[in-house]
Amino acid sequence: MPSKIPYIPEEAPFTPEQRAWLNGFLAGLYSATPETETLKKPALNIAVYFATQSGVAERLAKKIVKALKVAGHHPAIASLEQTTPTQVAMQSTALFLASTYGEGDPPDSTKAFRDLIFAGDAPRLEALRYSVFCLGDRTYEEFCKFGIDLDDRLHSLGAVRFVARVESDVDVDTPFDVWQQGVLSKLGAEAETSSALSATSALIPTGKETPQSIHSRENPFHAELLDRQPLTTDMSSKLTMHLSFGLEDAPLQYEAGDACGVIADNDPGLVEEILSCLPFSGEERVDLPKIGSRTIEEALLQHLQPTRLTRKIVSAFADKAGCKTLSALLPPEQGAHLEAFTYDRGLIDLLHEYPGILHDAQELVEILPKLTPRLYSISSSPAAHGREVHCTIAVVRYRSHNRERGGVASTMLSDRASVGSRLPIYIQPNRRFRLPADGDTPIIMIGPGTGIAPFRAFLHERQALGNQGKNWLFFGERSAKTDFLYCQELSAMSESGHLTRLDTAFSRDQAHKVYVQDRMIEAGARLWQWLEEGAQLYVCGDASRMAKDVDAALHQVVEKYGARSNDEAREYVSQLQEEHRYHRDVY
Repeated sequence: MPSKIPYIPEEAPFTPEQRAWLNGFLAGLYSATPETETLKKPALNIAVYFATQSGVAERLAKKIVKALKVAGHHPAIASLEQTTPTQVAMQSTALFLASTYGEGDPPDSTKAFRDLIFAGDAPRLEALRYSVFCLGDRTYEEFCKFGIDLDDRLHSLGAVRFVARVESDVDVDTPFDVWQQGVLSKLGAEAETSSALSATSALIPTGKETPQSIHSRENPFHAELLDRQPLTTDMSSKLTMHLSFGLEDAPLQYEAGDACGVIADNDPGLVEEILSCLPFSGEERVDLPKIGSRTIEEALLQHLQPTRLTRKIVSAFADKAGCKTLSALLPPEQGAHLEAFTYDRGLIDLLHEYPGILHDAQELVEILPKLTPRLYSISSSPAAHGREVHCTIAVVRYRSHNRERGGVASTMLSDRASVGSRLPIYIQPNRRFRLPADGDTPIIMIGPGTGIAPFRAFLHERQALGNQGKNWLFFGERSAKTDFLYCQELSAMSESGHLTRLDTAFSRDQAHKVYVQDRMIEAGARLWQWLEEGAQLYVCGDASRMAKDVDAALHQVVEKYGARSNDEAREYVSQLQEEHRYHRDVY
C-alpha cells in the first residue's frame, strides 16, 4: 500500500465540488479499512472441472464456482468432455466433480478424457494441486469408482491433493457442503499467504449458458397434475402411467431430452407405523440441516428417507443394540453381505426387529439419509405440447420380508396424489441428450420400457417442427397385449411415415425371450447403413444390463457389417461418441 494517499491539487481543471469528490474517492480507495483489506487479498485462479451424466455434477460445479467468486477467487468452469490432460497440466489449482454411473463407468461424454488421462503418455502433473468430489450410488457395487480412479490417477501423475477426496451417495448435498467448506477454508488460508495470483490457462467454455429459471430443486414449481392415464392394461404384471403437469405461466422452460424432477413425500401410513414403534408423539421438534426446526412427523413425511437402509443406519443399530449380527456386516470385506441385507429392507424392519433402541427424535435425524427428488425423462415436446410436461412412470411395487413395499415417488404419483392437486417439480437439463441441430439427420432410438419417454418427445418434436430426418425406434417390453406403451401413437406415426421404422421386442410373447439388442442384430445390415449415412444413435433405460447389451450388439453390428476387427469396431464406436453421435441416458 502506498505510504502517501494521492490527491487532486487545486490547480487541476476541476470544480471544487469535483475535486472534493475525487479526493474523497482516492482516500477511500487507499484507506486501510478491514473491508478494503479483504478486497485486496490476493486471489487464486482455480479450474473447476465436472464429469456429469444427468447434470448433478454440473449443478454442483456451478455452485462451488459461485462460492469461490464470493470468496474473492477467480474460478473458471469446464466439462471434462471438452478437456484434455494437457490442459489440466497447465493449471496450478483444480477441482474435479466426477460422477460414476452404471457399474463403475464414467459419464459417456467423459470416456475420451478417461482414456487419455490413463494412457501411458499422459502428462506429468507435478505443478497441480487438486481435490476430487465423487458422486455415486451405493446400491451399485462399484460405488464412486470413476471419481476414486481419477483421484488416484491424478496423484500417481504427481499432482498433490490439498483437500482429501469426498465420496457421496445419491444424497449429495450434505457431503458436498462438507467438501466445499474444506476447499474454501484451505484456499482462503493459502490466499492469505500468497503474494501473487497463481498462473492458470484459459479453460474451454462449457458452451452457451441456458438462462436460469427461478424454479429449481431448491425452489420447485408447484405444478398442477392435469392428467394421469395407465399405459399398461389391467392384465399386466406392472403399472406404467402417463402423467401430465401444467406449467401455466411459470418461467419454467425445457427441451426434448430433459428430465423432470419430482419432490415426493413418504407414505403417511408408513410414517405412522414408524412412529408407533418409537416413544414419540410425532410432535417432537427436530433440527434439520439447511431447513430448520420441524416436527419429527413432518421430517419423516417430507425430508428424510426411511425406506432405504444405509451403512450408517445399520451401524447405529449395531452399536445401540449391541448386535453382533449387524456388526458382522460392517467390515469392508463384508460389503456384498451388507448390500444384500440392505437391498430390500427399510428402517421399519430394524425398528420391529430391535425395539426400544431409539429414544431421542434427533437421533433419527442424524442417521437417516435425506429424501432426494426422483428424476423422470420427459416424454413431451414443448413444440407439440405447449405449456405441459409429460412423464412416463413405472410404478414400483414389490413384496419382501412379509411386507408390501413401493417406490416413494411412483406410489405417491399413482396412489396418493389426485388429479388437480399441485406437486413440486423442477426441470433438470440434459444437454448431452439432444436432437441433432440439423432436422434432416437420421436418428436411431433404442428405448425399452420407460426408456421410450425421451423418444416419444423426440418424435413429437420433429413432427411439430416439420423435420425431414428419418426416425427409427427400437422398443421392448414384456408383452404386446399388455405392455405396448403409446401403441396407438407409435402405430399412427408409423403409418404416416413419420416413424420410418419401428422394431419391437416383446420378451414373453414367444417361447424364447427376445430383447431390443436381438432386434438390432437382426437388422444389423440396415443399422450399419444408417450409421454410415450419418445417423445419430440414442439409448435410454437401464444401465446395468440393457445398456451394456445394446452396446455389445452395436459393436457386433459394426464388426460384421462394417467388416472390422474387434479393435477397429471399438475405435469406430469411440469415434461415434467423440463426434456426439452416440448418446446414452442410462440409470
